[in-house]
Amino acid sequence: MESFPLFIVGSPRSGTTFLCSVLNAHPLIQLTNEGRVFTLLKDFLEVGCKRPDLLGESCRDRFTAFSRRTLGPWVERFYREELQLGAPIWGDKHPSYADPTVLSGRIGSIERLPRSGSCLHLIRELLPRARFIHIHRDPRHVANSLLHKRWTGSIEDGIRVWGQYVGEINAFFEEMPAETTLTVSYRTVIEAPHATATRIGHFLGLADASPISDFLISQRVAPTPFSDPVTDIGDLYLIADTAASDDGLLALAETEARRLGYAAA
Repeated sequence: MESFPLFIVGSPRSGTTFLCSVLNAHPLIQLTNEGRVFTLLKDFLEVGCKRPDLLGESCRDRFTAFSRRTLGPWVERFYREELQLGAPIWGDKHPSYADPTVLSGRIGSIERLPRSGSCLHLIRELLPRARFIHIHRDPRHVANSLLHKRWTGSIEDGIRVWGQYVGEINAFFEEMPAETTLTVSYRTVIEAPHATATRIGHFLGLADASPISDFLISQRVAPTPFSDPVTDIGDLYLIADTAASDDGLLALAETEARRLGYAAA
């Protein structure tokens, strides 16, 4: 079958690790869990290559242009030869690839400005045949989970972080050919295993998507424990413990929540 890179993105606490495990159950797919290669490459190209103490002005522009032309095959060789990923579909899962402040960073949930931009355009530039799957989860549940992990200081900050990631992904997907992107709901992945497997199988060109549906069905009976990411199926149904109304929280998410079907009552 056709060979191409695949990247799983989404806001933190949205099920990216779970989806990575789901896809890795298929023999034709091998994804790493937060290899973070493109975060490093973005820093190399946009920060390191501009440092006069590291790269002379006489060759700076040409070296940067050469790097952008050649780093894609270099990355694939690393995955194929060093990580020994032999499956036709290979790639990575990393929420921070969609972080709009990936280099400029955050202080808690507060962005450092100016924005550095996500890694998504760089991935597309270096690997033009790459495909992307965005898994999203109810922003209220994400915000509650972020607060529980103490990654944000409040439910409201968690909602804003969700919106920053999802907004970056949605804008990027709008620029991409439809056949290279797929958006799935975490709840649908859990509750509709056959429909989910069919959609993903069609998107990836899999003749047989049953290993995906079989894995999802097995998780409903005996969920695989994950130490740090979304822990199990029960976490899907957590409701934000906050005095703010659900509608008020969704209002903070604004357009991005409505676009993904999280409409206020």
